[in-house]
Amino acid sequence: MKRFLEAGRLNSPRGLKGELRFECWCDSIEFLSGVKHLYLDPEGKRPLEVKAFRETVSTVIFVGYEDRNSAAALTGRTVYFDREDIDLPEGVFYNDDLIGVEVIDESTGSVIGKLKRIEEGMASDIYFVEGEKKYIIPAVSEFIVSADPQSGIVIRLIGGLEA
Repeated sequence: MKRFLEAGRLNSPRGLKGELRFECWCDSIEFLSGVKHLYLDPEGKRPLEVKAFRETVSTVIFVGYEDRNSAAALTGRTVYFDREDIDLPEGVFYNDDLIGVEVIDESTGSVIGKLKRIEEGMASDIYFVEGEKKYIIPAVSEFIVSADPQSGIVIRLIGGLEA
């Protein structure tokens, strides 16, 4: 499991006090509200101390970058959060934890492959599964029976899901 996960992208400055527009890739910016540091690298070696998040306009201000010019240097950067900074409710996990997990056909109990990636779709996430065949599966209750990083992903396989 990766310890540092993508939080989003820093975009252009807003105003004069170092506020940066923040394209949040989490469920919402509120999810990150208790996080004190975001990181400029996926190893967590380059921390940025969060001074404030503003949820209403999805912006962030970092300590030491409290003016427009210094904040502008961060434009376009992907930032990461430490999974240990957020307490998830029991039974809730990150999508990244499912990558590489076995995918099981509910009707046969057989493993059809492993989850290779997840993409965000318009209506739902989309699971890309690779085994002997490749599958593209919408992550909706009609197809996903259960998903758990330890026990795997059980799917209801129907025609038309093969890539």
